[in-house]
Amino acid sequence: MKADFFQPRFTGSRFEEATIPLEIAKDLVSYETLVIELAKHLFLDEHPDRQRAPKGFSSEFHLHLSRVDDGSAKPLLCLVTAGALLLGEGVNPYFERARDLITQCVAGTDGQLPVEFPKELLSHFNHVGRSLQNGEAMEFPASDGSSAVLTPTRRKELVLAIDKVYEREIELTGTIGEADWERSTFRLRLPDDSTAIIPMERSFHEQARKYGGKPRHQVSVKGVGAFDSWDHLQKIISIESIEIQPDYILNNRLDGLATLKDGWLDGKGKAPKLTQLSIISTRMVGNFPSEAPLPTIIPTPEGDLLFEWDLPGSPSVDISLSDLRADFHAFTEPDGEMEEEFILSNEQGWKGFFDFLIKQLGQATT
Repeated sequence: MKADFFQPRFTGSRFEEATIPLEIAKDLVSYETLVIELAKHLFLDEHPDRQRAPKGFSSEFHLHLSRVDDGSAKPLLCLVTAGALLLGEGVNPYFERARDLITQCVAGTDGQLPVEFPKELLSHFNHVGRSLQNGEAMEFPASDGSSAVLTPTRRKELVLAIDKVYEREIELTGTIGEADWERSTFRLRLPDDSTAIIPMERSFHEQARKYGGKPRHQVSVKGVGAFDSWDHLQKIISIESIEIQPDYILNNRLDGLATLKDGWLDGKGKAPKLTQLSIISTRMVGNFPSEAPLPTIIPTPEGDLLFEWDLPGSPSVDISLSDLRADFHAFTEPDGEMEEEFILSNEQGWKGFFDFLIKQLGQATT
């Protein structure tokens, strides 16, 4: 048997097509957990002689997603059970009251909560609504036809009413500093020079050793963090993923060139051929020698590339994409010039090119 139980409304750009991202399912599962815990509390509050809820009190309470309606996205959650909860045997009313109290809790203003709602259960809002992004909301329908609106800000307020920190999803980018192998953590240095301690799986240790202390390689971390009321990150709660982007500055420069179209230069200018550009990117990203500074990469009107370095002698390299040829040029003292050609169509050619850059440009930076 089933009966309609709860139909929230999600608003925001991600829900405009009456679809719901899968990550929102975590919020709905957390909502079900909150309903169960609040229903147990209501039962025990009215039965002070009992230490716990009756056996099987919540075992038959299961919410199922029945459908998603328009406007923007309205998932209908149904109560599916073998029958006891729907036949009015004294348990169902507690779940319905819990549902209505949660809505009243979300609707509360100026720190006011329903008298029957225990503050200790506010911590559940660390999970209910955590997938909401800025500009999004989860609306809870009320029995009088109105609705209570849960936004990231309101969720933060509810949790901070009982705790000093609240949890939200994070995506941090930075570079790997020192690692603590015993605790299996590393220090992530963020763009503003602040740091965060990141837990890591042992399977990540090899990458931490390889890229640690090398600022050219960016780390992207997704997970959950604890923040204070000023939105300062206090600690990392859990990690969902850690990804390395080798030579991220070089990668971003080359990715930018891939977006060029013919006519990019005042109606003229050929765009670099994507196939050839991909070869350059594959060879350079993650392999460019750390002993040499990264170049500025400039597209040429002919559809090729120019590498330049702001170093004595104004060193530069013309990359011909059609035949994968690299022509190095630099001025030397007192009035001389240096030129060198490399064919980059094979592994040996790239090794010779990189070794040459280390010798010439590495010296220029010391």
